[in-house]
Amino acid sequence: MSEHFQCETASLDRQDYRIFYRIYRNLHNPNGRKILMLHGAGVDGAFTWEPMLRHLSHWGTLLVPDLRGMGQSIPLPEGRVENAFTVEQVVCDVSAVLDYLGWFESDLAGYSFGGLVAMLLKQQRPSAFRKTYLLEPALLERPDLNEMRQVRGNYSVAAQMMRTEEPVEKGITHFLDLISPKRSKSARVEHATVHRLKNRVLGLSYALDAVTDAVQRLERSVIIQAQSDVVSFVGSKSLDSMKACHRQIAEQRNGWCYHEIGGTDHSLPFQKPSKIAEIVQRTIG
Repeated sequence: MSEHFQCETASLDRQDYRIFYRIYRNLHNPNGRKILMLHGAGVDGAFTWEPMLRHLSHWGTLLVPDLRGMGQSIPLPEGRVENAFTVEQVVCDVSAVLDYLGWFESDLAGYSFGGLVAMLLKQQRPSAFRKTYLLEPALLERPDLNEMRQVRGNYSVAAQMMRTEEPVEKGITHFLDLISPKRSKSARVEHATVHRLKNRVLGLSYALDAVTDAVQRLERSVIIQAQSDVVSFVGSKSLDSMKACHRQIAEQRNGWCYHEIGGTDHSLPFQKPSKIAEIVQRTIG
């Protein structure tokens, strides 16, 4: 973590879950803007966002929760086995943290699964967020929604494999082949990625199912319409269909700016954190 930031940790107990969160305070700009930052499925908030911290000088306070099923957030009562959840439950968790902390206006960033949560939060609380940054958000993987609904069935297969087949690495690799088929498959990189994702493999599997469920029943056009002042990012080595989807939205909507990040795949916040942070800083408005 950057020496310019001080980190405080705390948790909020919900009825069935303890939501762990971090607050990073910029010692060089304590009165800067606030931003809520939401990570992707299978990883935690610190691992996702800390590499960007030292580049984000415009923000004075950064709120980084661990979403349900991941990181240091745990089911209650303690020791209870992880259960399936919906994206709406995750949105409610984050909203509860915002209300508890009295965060009524901030910027917003979301990666992958956290990007979908971010869009739903913006739809639910339109005046609470000024600027939105989306890094390959779930729900925006293909221009054709019906095609995406069909493809998501393969993600459910991967999620089921994680829960029922040994070793769990098989299901994780199947997921990676779907979301990032052009990724680097060197033994070192692949081992590190799989090892990271299997830490909370049940939570990862339920997050994938939560997205599949959301894709089948949510009105994507309504969610997109609710977004404003958005900067979105897709890796140059990511799915061509995902790049096409973001280009199409940017062409059709005012206030939506799209950036392709060269040399990256779905792991773009881990591969090019300084490049993404530079664009984020430049487009703050």
